[in-house]
Amino acid sequence: MGSDAYTESNPFPYAVRITDPKPGESGIYVRPDCANGLAQRNYIGKFTQLECLEYHKDTRPNADFMGSREYNPTTKKYGKYVWKSYSEIHYLAKCFAYGIAKFNLCPEIRVDDPMLGNNIKMKFLGILARTRIEWMVGNFGCQFDTITIVPIYETLGIDSIQYILNQTELTDILAETNSLELLVKLKELNKIGNIKNIIYLHCNDEKENWEENKEKLKNLGFNLIDYDTIISTGKKCIEDKEDFNLKKVQPDDIYLICYTSGTTNNPKGVMVAAKNISLTQNWMYNAGYHATGRDSMLHFLPLSHLMEHMVFTVNLVLGAKVGYYSGSNDRLIEDSQALRPTMFCAVPRIYERLHHTILDMASKKGFLYKKLFDKALATKLYNYERYGRLDHALFDRLFFNKVKNLLGGRVEYMLTASAAMDKYIMQSLKVMFGCGIAQGYGQTEGSGQAFVSSYYDVHSWRIGGVCNTLELKLVDLPDINYLSTDVNPKTGIPEPKGEVCSRGPFILRGYFKDITRYKESIDEDGWLHSGDVGVILTDQGNALKIIDRSKNLFKLSQGEYVAPDKVQNILINSKYVTQIFLHGESLFNYAIALVYPKLDECIAFLKENKKLGDIDYDKLTYDDLIGNKIMEKEIVKDIDIVGRKLGLKGFELPKKIRIINEGFTPQNNLMTSTLKMKLANIRKKYDKVLKDLYQEKL
Repeated sequence: MGSDAYTESNPFPYAVRITDPKPGESGIYVRPDCANGLAQRNYIGKFTQLECLEYHKDTRPNADFMGSREYNPTTKKYGKYVWKSYSEIHYLAKCFAYGIAKFNLCPEIRVDDPMLGNNIKMKFLGILARTRIEWMVGNFGCQFDTITIVPIYETLGIDSIQYILNQTELTDILAETNSLELLVKLKELNKIGNIKNIIYLHCNDEKENWEENKEKLKNLGFNLIDYDTIISTGKKCIEDKEDFNLKKVQPDDIYLICYTSGTTNNPKGVMVAAKNISLTQNWMYNAGYHATGRDSMLHFLPLSHLMEHMVFTVNLVLGAKVGYYSGSNDRLIEDSQALRPTMFCAVPRIYERLHHTILDMASKKGFLYKKLFDKALATKLYNYERYGRLDHALFDRLFFNKVKNLLGGRVEYMLTASAAMDKYIMQSLKVMFGCGIAQGYGQTEGSGQAFVSSYYDVHSWRIGGVCNTLELKLVDLPDINYLSTDVNPKTGIPEPKGEVCSRGPFILRGYFKDITRYKESIDEDGWLHSGDVGVILTDQGNALKIIDRSKNLFKLSQGEYVAPDKVQNILINSKYVTQIFLHGESLFNYAIALVYPKLDECIAFLKENKKLGDIDYDKLTYDDLIGNKIMEKEIVKDIDIVGRKLGLKGFELPKKIRIINEGFTPQNNLMTSTLKMKLANIRKKYDKVLKDLYQEKL
């Protein structure tokens, strides 16, 4: 990809086709510089995170690597960033590994897995903590002895956590003191599996009852060890030259099992090999992120998801500094101003909040200031989209340098991924901060990344090109009319459409102990089927754009997947619901729904206390209920109660509904003969209703 701005008059190729199309699928596409073969190594030629750390420890041992903010427990205020060097982090990780060995934690167990083999030896450590230095010290420490890490996060829910604990047979977990309460609850519900040992990490915002929970766990038979004790014990072992015969992680070893959520079944444990994660640096390098030791990034995304592992590894390989947030998203701006990063990575929801904060600041300065600010923003947007210019001598000095200072004033790169981002917000942030925003796309099954736009691309509605470790093809979806033979109706230029499929060294080794669902995602030729529908823009450098979803799942802006079938089957238990259609879009962090109600129940509710005044309630019809806010609010309240009682998470429940006056039937072509909803037909019929519902104030 080029280093100049990508405009209509100055395009550059994102991909080239290296094979001819086959019946039912497009040809295979790769990056232009990979026509003779995919990349097999990262920028420094290392194949594990530990190898990368040791490379920097040997070449620049005293250089700053990881930083966190000083904390005053008396004032409860955070101060400047203090740093640990590569050699210090390497030593702490080694101490962690020796401490684990000395306490006989993370024992070797025998595992039968269809992809890895039968009766193989593995070690595991669960981690239940926010993103912080100690998380990554534990991560590196595990790599000193080939211990597979298993991130766990509370929003998975009790049953999913139980499933993970049982499937991995975890006996040991590294957890923050604030998570001890959850562990107590799991034990009381008899859902904590084989956990015996808990290494606990202190927090600056420690809950008052953490010691009470610690004593409860001890009384329940658990062995609790302070993280600092693990480190100090390991340090003494090293000084005493004890030999535990540790075995460092190798490129093909399973470094991480990352559990995905949001489907109707149990979470899937994606097995990520050490070499997979080491190659993620190529993904950002392809976008134009060429960081050095002068660069830094604020890290706050949860390490329970793969995106944070990816961006961490990018900075590890390139030698950029990693500054950790102070533990709360409410302090991200404050943390940024203390760190003054050159790189900022976030999900769309964070960027939307940032955009709102900026506009709110401008509004508070008065009508005239806001009017001039809007004019300046519009001018910069015009110059950027037409000429690729991000700077403006006057407007930057008057307005946008102040905006840049929100994140410390040094940001040169931004990255968004996990979900789609509103085009206007993305374009506005580009010109306000004076830097490009790369848009990434990927799946946990593909080690998190697959496609990324260039920092020099002025457009914000496509995900750019395939990275240099993957191949891309599109497979026909005739049932929903997306074909690799499609052409643009306006230009007549071929524009292949179909399910996005990728293949290469990034692809998962398998789902842990789950060959059935692996075969559902990966075909016999090694192609990962994403479930997303894409179009290859052949007249725009073969850039890829995501246009639909082929599977009945949708993704909300915070990155959570929702399975409508599961939710609908539960919400049908509401006393008001005859039929319900759940809908969600990746630009919003909540779902909405269409409800065909039970008329008699609605009438009974409205009739009580004459909620609509003095009318003949018995004559109310479905038409009378359309747009009735009182009834809609009551239905939302009831399905929320029903949904939560039956185990649904908050993000799965619709926050707004619209009553419809016609049910879904085969006769009106909104249902199949086997009584399954025709999703495309329902969306088409109620397109305006759904759009209007999302525009209404929540």
